[in-house]
Amino acid sequence: MYKVLIPKTISNTGVEYLLEKGCEVIIGAPSSPDDPRLEDCDAILPGGKSKIRYDQEVLDRCRNCKIIANFSAGYEHVDTLYAEQVGIQVTNAGTANSNAVAEHTLFLLLACAKNHEIMSKAARTGSFSIRADVFNLELQGMTLGIIGFGNIGRRVAEKAVHGFGMKVLVYSPSLTKEQLPDGIRLASDEKEIYQTADFISLHVPLTEKTRYMVSKEQFDLMKPSAYIINVSRGGIIREEDLINAIEEKKISGAGLDVFEQEPLPVDSPLFRYENIIISPHCAANTVQALENMELYAAKDIWRVLNGEEPEFPVNHPRKNLP
Repeated sequence: MYKVLIPKTISNTGVEYLLEKGCEVIIGAPSSPDDPRLEDCDAILPGGKSKIRYDQEVLDRCRNCKIIANFSAGYEHVDTLYAEQVGIQVTNAGTANSNAVAEHTLFLLLACAKNHEIMSKAARTGSFSIRADVFNLELQGMTLGIIGFGNIGRRVAEKAVHGFGMKVLVYSPSLTKEQLPDGIRLASDEKEIYQTADFISLHVPLTEKTRYMVSKEQFDLMKPSAYIINVSRGGIIREEDLINAIEEKKISGAGLDVFEQEPLPVDSPLFRYENIIISPHCAANTVQALENMELYAAKDIWRVLNGEEPEFPVNHPRKNLP
């Protein structure tokens, strides 16, 4: 009988699947890196906000573990390279929450274009005269720049083109124009995105390479009328530089679902600006996505424990059969 450690459930779909397969499911977050449950489990199903970082110290204790299957798209809490060295497969939720996050991206984009914070506050106080002073944008014909073209970035692009009639320009280092759907154009580099797009949406994982990939240099390139959207991970945007760009009117605003510090402190300067739309890292939190996320992770656990290839790998360890 395989033992699967699930620090926190989000829907029970994965738990039910594994129980049906005859696995022993152990629910509860490890209290420390030397928690004995880490040594006993054959698989771990953590989330993107794991209390434990699965670094070399922790992975060395996971002597029986063959797979760490994350129910989130992010996996920055796992040292994937060291896991690969010791034969531990790492997976993520793949396409489980792609549509949910893509829809939330467009929600933030619309909220920026329609001045949602300003208009909502004015309406609630009876100040309908705001209509004479603040004007909204139509998305049709405007350019959306997308950096990162995985499952989520691709869905955002398709919805923007076919749903709103936007022009879409994308950049990803290994992407070729032959891989792009109709109506979507490949940028020559990131600089072209920042210089030409009316809205810029980030869809990259948080790594040492992408940390603070959007800071003063990028804001200086953007049009004063442009907005930036981040539903990926906090830390991709340097928030201090974003605030300065807003203060100095280098850009028109932002839509943020993720932050350098979460929860966002109540005294965060980001709350001062009505042209920064904020949501509490909830892009993936739809009923459908939460069910899929845990289930997809559980299915990859069962595949790997039975010697099969996972559907959503993020590293490539040597074969580690049960």
